[in-house]
Amino acid sequence: MSLSYDELISNIKRQAKRLSKSINIPLRQAQKILATSVYQCDDWNNLRDSLKSDSFDNQLLLLTALHPKADILLFKLLDNNMSIIISRFKMKFSDQKSNEEKSNEEISNIIISTFGIEPFDFKNKIL
Repeated sequence: MSLSYDELISNIKRQAKRLSKSINIPLRQAQKILATSVYQCDDWNNLRDSLKSDSFDNQLLLLTALHPKADILLFKLLDNNMSIIISRFKMKFSDQKSNEEKSNEEISNIIISTFGIEPFDFKNKIL
């Protein structure tokens, strides 16, 4: 991965802010959801520590470098893991009726937008 630790931290902060705005939740809650649902970490601090360790045993940590102009490999990594990310995302909101009613496609679009990518552009890149 060619991005520095500081750049990756900036990316995940922006991702959390986008997620917070898109589903109208506090930033701290968005950080936890991002860390657990997308990156399969225990919490936000665990995500940050995992990035600092330079040990990418967790392949999903590569998604911290995903942005609109990223390598196609990162787009495909997200696509290949989208169903499990959606499942974990839904589990976080199982007690909130408004989010239960969202379709997998709507949740997918929220997740894609979290990376600053338009869903239409994402679909074009992975084809």
